[in-house]
Amino acid sequence: MFQQPNHTPAHIVGVFWQPDLKTTPPQGSWQRLGATTFIPQWSIVDAQTWMQELDTPQWEKTTTLASLKKQAWAKHIILGLSGEYNETEARKNIALHYQQAQIIMQKNLPVDDYYFPIEADPSWSDVYKLGEALKQLPRSVWVSIYSAEVEPVRYDHWVKSWLPEKDKVFFQDGVGVGTRSPTQALKVYENLEKNLGSSRTAIVLEAFRPKAQGGFRAAYPWEIIQQLKAYEGKTVYLFDGPHYLNRWTVYTVQLWYKLHYA
Repeated sequence: MFQQPNHTPAHIVGVFWQPDLKTTPPQGSWQRLGATTFIPQWSIVDAQTWMQELDTPQWEKTTTLASLKKQAWAKHIILGLSGEYNETEARKNIALHYQQAQIIMQKNLPVDDYYFPIEADPSWSDVYKLGEALKQLPRSVWVSIYSAEVEPVRYDHWVKSWLPEKDKVFFQDGVGVGTRSPTQALKVYENLEKNLGSSRTAIVLEAFRPKAQGGFRAAYPWEIIQQLKAYEGKTVYLFDGPHYLNRWTVYTVQLWYKLHYA
């Protein structure tokens, strides 16, 4: 029989969506895992918008925030601001994306929070420029951080050296790209959580795995379960729903939750 666990299950708060033509509009059943928050990674990317509410040239396919909010998994929206598909170019153009972020934030959009979609890692020598831009924004935002090192040294000190105190971080667990195991990811995250506070941190579960021939595949349910077991009691966001979390995967993980935490 199944034994009662001694820990609180991972709290799946929401899912990310990396918009593209294939997954627009996004569809899924992630509310079955507890997700009620949706994070479109960008509202504007490469100078075009995925959201009809914005006065910007649009991609061939778009959606609306109003239609997203009707979904059970998107009762709350953390809206990604302006960015680029190419990380190197996005980092070069922080000033431009800061300006566009200001414009987006001035609109009365039906969102709960914002995400500044330029990711940071310790190899970025100019990361202080990101901190300067964030500091000037009129309200707090989320940003993503990662590291190519298994257990980055003084990682929390690096984050605190540039992140304004008002802002929050999504820590990408690095499991999907093969950098570290779920247990190693938890160790890094708990250090961040201890030094930044639980209200300013969340862990992003990478629901994909590398393919031998290059690129990525969706993680198998049992691979996701290993991550969720490691992250018991933590605030978790899944990356990303439309590309990697189909109905079969969701149902399988949901069943495991019911049996394991019954």
